Amino acid sequence: MKKAIAILYQGRKQDTSDLAQELAPRLKAQGHDVRVIDIRIEGEDVADCQLDDCDLVLVLGGDGTILHASRLCASANIPIVGVNFGRVGFLTELEPDEVAEKLPLYLDHDQSVWVDQRAMFHAELQQDGKREEFLALNDIVIARGTWPRVVEIDVWVDDYFYSKTYADGIILSTATGSTAYNMAVGGPLLHPQVKSCVLTPIAPHLAFDRSLILQPEATVRLQIFTGGQNGVFSADGQMNREITNGATITVHKSQYEARFLRRRPPTYFYQIISAKLREDS
Repeated sequence: MKKAIAILYQGRKQDTSDLAQELAPRLKAQGHDVRVIDIRIEGEDVADCQLDDCDLVLVLGGDGTILHASRLCASANIPIVGVNFGRVGFLTELEPDEVAEKLPLYLDHDQSVWVDQRAMFHAELQQDGKREEFLALNDIVIARGTWPRVVEIDVWVDDYFYSKTYADGIILSTATGSTAYNMAVGGPLLHPQVKSCVLTPIAPHLAFDRSLILQPEATVRLQIFTGGQNGVFSADGQMNREITNGATITVHKSQYEARFLRRRPPTYFYQIISAKLREDS
């Protein structure tokens, strides 16, 4: 069956551009409707009409490129096949030299292919009488600015006042994002099929400020008090804002999910975690 396929590639990298230009004519020759899209700017998410009615998106890049693509594809419920041009590749599925042989299996929905559905966050930032909304697959972070001083972050979970934390900042991560910034600051790792989220302080002032694993439907409200400096808000490390004293961020599970087509078993997660830990040791 012929498909509408979008190839999203990281145009700043010559190797992803080369593969995109190689794949497009080959897939067109097979009768597929192919759209080639350069998403070289991993930042603000702007809907692209070329993704309309796509059956599959092939993403060429590292995990950062796939994070960006996942937010573009989630609301349209388009599945992604990621091709690894990064290092470890937590989110990717294929290596570049596997694409020619194995891509038809994903296009034809071979019986070995399954859909890996990943929870996402909806975040709302309120400050100075203004409101912005964000979609994130990995994490939401609020932190101090350039001054080396801790900030105060008040935390509510489902309208219950949970804690007053003094730290460099705090991370709220999905299971997918637990292997990113959360892992770097010593937070727990969650298997990506887990729907829970993790709240982890960054360099907390007090020893009892620990990571907290929350139920999937929890709503978390964070308010930051920065004193004389401004702070930083970040969604997926790609959508960043300067935030003022008293800014409030409310986060809950999004109605959208990121969908990845897989042939690797769910246990492959342990293999790449093991490889990552060996690499960092």
